[in-house]
Amino acid sequence: MELAKEFEPKKIEDSVRSYLTSIPVQKLIFDSENKNQKITFIEGPPTMNGEPHAGHLRGRVFKDLWYRFNTLRGFKIIFNAGWDTQGLPVELQAEKELGMTKGKSEITDDAGIEKLVSECKKIVHKYHEKWISVDRQLGMSFNQENAYWTYKDEFIEREWQFLKKAHENKILTEGYRVVAYCPSCQTSLSHAEVNQGYEEVTDPSLYYKVKLQDEDSFLIVWTTMPFTLVTDAMVGFNPKEDYVYAKVNGETWIVGKTRLDEFMKEARVENYSVLKSSKGKDFDGKKYVHPLLDQIPGLLELAKKSNYHIAVSEEFVDVNTGSGIVHLSPANGEEDYNIATKRKVAIFNPINDEVKFTQDAGTYAGLFVRDADEKITQALREKNALVRLGKIKHKYPLCWRSHHKIVWLARREYFYMLDRLGDKAIKAAEAVEYFFDQPKNRFLEIIKEKHPWCISRERFWGCPLPIWNCKNCWHTELLFSRKEIVKAASELPDGQNFELHRPWIDRIVINCKKCKSRMQREEFVLDTWHNSGSAPYSSLTDDEYKKSIPAPFLTEGIDQTRGWAYTLLIENVILNNKPVSPFRSFLFQGHVLDKNGNKMSKSLGNVIDASQLLEKYPVDLIRFYFMWKSSPIEPLNFDTDELMSRPYQVLSTLYHLHLYFKQNSDYDKFDSSKSTIKWAKDQKLLAPSDQGH
Repeated sequence: MELAKEFEPKKIEDSVRSYLTSIPVQKLIFDSENKNQKITFIEGPPTMNGEPHAGHLRGRVFKDLWYRFNTLRGFKIIFNAGWDTQGLPVELQAEKELGMTKGKSEITDDAGIEKLVSECKKIVHKYHEKWISVDRQLGMSFNQENAYWTYKDEFIEREWQFLKKAHENKILTEGYRVVAYCPSCQTSLSHAEVNQGYEEVTDPSLYYKVKLQDEDSFLIVWTTMPFTLVTDAMVGFNPKEDYVYAKVNGETWIVGKTRLDEFMKEARVENYSVLKSSKGKDFDGKKYVHPLLDQIPGLLELAKKSNYHIAVSEEFVDVNTGSGIVHLSPANGEEDYNIATKRKVAIFNPINDEVKFTQDAGTYAGLFVRDADEKITQALREKNALVRLGKIKHKYPLCWRSHHKIVWLARREYFYMLDRLGDKAIKAAEAVEYFFDQPKNRFLEIIKEKHPWCISRERFWGCPLPIWNCKNCWHTELLFSRKEIVKAASELPDGQNFELHRPWIDRIVINCKKCKSRMQREEFVLDTWHNSGSAPYSSLTDDEYKKSIPAPFLTEGIDQTRGWAYTLLIENVILNNKPVSPFRSFLFQGHVLDKNGNKMSKSLGNVIDASQLLEKYPVDLIRFYFMWKSSPIEPLNFDTDELMSRPYQVLSTLYHLHLYFKQNSDYDKFDSSKSTIKWAKDQKLLAPSDQGH
């Protein structure tokens, strides 16, 4: 291949690309006699719901650099592409394409599910073509023929083996717990997903009063979610805090001593006097009267119980916020739920899948819970129970896909109970090389949390949960392969080669072994992060997995400490029931920002389309720029003016140096096969210049 006399990078790029497409590069590499050791790279699969942008290119450049460098070192590298194709991102895009304005509630039958699934597949393949095009432009070395797709039946069947292992080792459980729930997507989210989406929001800051049943005193309670008064069960005190009885306008108010002065300022109370004080533990078990019982029939019934609407003293209560007394709603708070479970307090949860109150909520039935805030506040005012309504700015989780405020709801879901792994995951994570301390420490702290992982999703397009229940005798069947399902089935409406997705898997008739009643599949699909997290095993054969995992090196963005890197490690530990990571090293990359250091987003209009960028600017410059600009862990402010300045000069200089070398070596009839390193050493041409002096 001839080199041009001038450094015209776009022309050189076209020439190189044309040459590379004319030869079987990957075959030549694999057939090389000097490449004996085989290693595997597992691609962190991009989601097929949108077009690639500049932010995606940094990671791909690092991956390709690693591949080329290690190929030159003599390794045969399995460098397959991977595509994340299921879950919320794709399904929500399909709803948009189909014009579904009411979300999943519009789907009421198999035909509706089948239509949605068909649209999901169209979207996946549409965006796949765009990603393939960008990878070609960028010069990526991925093997596209052997790419893995998370929605393929063969991938799903292998992914089920994680559930099997989790079931055998009692990691997989089904139960009623408080989970993060997106009202817009109408599905639960995992703890890791929640922690990806905290933003500053403005919420109500509500102080209200409830009268102690056996004392002429009022507890001043604080909440930022007025709607949870509908599911109120307890109020919390800190057992070690001093709480004061204060005289205010002829009433006795009970408030935490630490916050007394600040609270009175917030409540705009100028004149008050302290009568006495008691420790928080002294209030434990005291019953109070909920001010809105006559409006909420379900709550009115529960209030008759001796352990309902009582004060509880618990260490977690923060005495430095609000009034030092917090409202506890077991249906809408994780700590609240745990306390209720410990104290055997009933859970009142009149909230449906659309996050609207049911008939048990009485006056508030039919309202979206967040829309009930104003109505509840007004009801408190009318009952003379409102103390002060203000606003508070605080960090609150939004759904990582819809950006809707998350609601915490008690729901029946499936979980991986990660505390049952002991320290296996921590030991596995500690054995990994992270290159930089900051992401290492962050990742290890996340692993140490051992928070239950909610793996079930109330959606349609995803890896289905292969669990069937009998509603008559409650017998359960867990079937972790097509073969097991076919063997257990009484009827196979779509034949033995049915697709493993909904609605086809839901049509299979399995009769209960115990009572012969027809069983029903759990209509959950798995968390999409579970799909991609299973890739080292699900994308390989048993033999390939055994020989090549742990992979020597993986890399993704810094946000994947709670995303892909996390699920990869946790799932591999579950699969092996040993402290084994699926990767020996992991490079976390900083995000790509705009030239001013702002996050790239469509709303700000500063997203740079990857295809247009690669079309307009020299690809070699872009690749070099991502490697040259900053340390991999640091954020990178992407500036096309900077791209075309110093990086251009560096590559131009290197190019002309090579031309100079080429011209002179041709003139001198330089033979690289004869003028080897050994020859130069023998001729003492590589000796230090000052040797002998």
